[in-house]
Amino acid sequence: MKELKQKKCKACKELFTPFSSLSKACSPACALKIVHEAEKKKAQSQAKAEKKRFAAKKKEFWDSDLKTRKDAAKFWCHTYIRERDKGNKCICCNKPMTGKVDAGHWIESGNYPAIRYDEDNIHAQSVHCNRYKGGDSGDYERNLRLKIGDARVDDLLSKKNIQIKRTCEDYKAIEEHYKAKLKALKA
Repeated sequence: MKELKQKKCKACKELFTPFSSLSKACSPACALKIVHEAEKKKAQSQAKAEKKRFAAKKKEFWDSDLKTRKDAAKFWCHTYIRERDKGNKCICCNKPMTGKVDAGHWIESGNYPAIRYDEDNIHAQSVHCNRYKGGDSGDYERNLRLKIGDARVDDLLSKKNIQIKRTCEDYKAIEEHYKAKLKALKA
């Protein structure tokens, strides 16, 4: 029988003479340590894989949740409008806006989904006019006609009663559209 060369123990890193070509440990204690480390690595790997699966399921859920997509589309649209109109006066009272600014709709967005994300319908508005004066519609319309013109305001009015039903994909597309416009505006 051929004598085997010395090997380095995988656990304690000491040299030893193996009793078989498959030996990796110098003693039963080191062999148990190697097995324990292998089980620990396997458990960590499984935990990592499970975490990835959970994250993917969570992302899939939020991507297909209508309320989440609708809220995200609204957030990015309004963020873009506030950035677009930064430095302008309030569309209602024509006063310089200081502090927090709202993205206010001329025609309410809740009942008219066709113009909910129409940029002609949304403009920077002082919090006071938007929240405490109910949008101040009379002055809003007058100033809107001066800002974008009668034809575009009349176009908004004609779109007002169009009913549409948006899907998660539609809201995701709106969100991405306004993210891109915001990025281009800031560049």
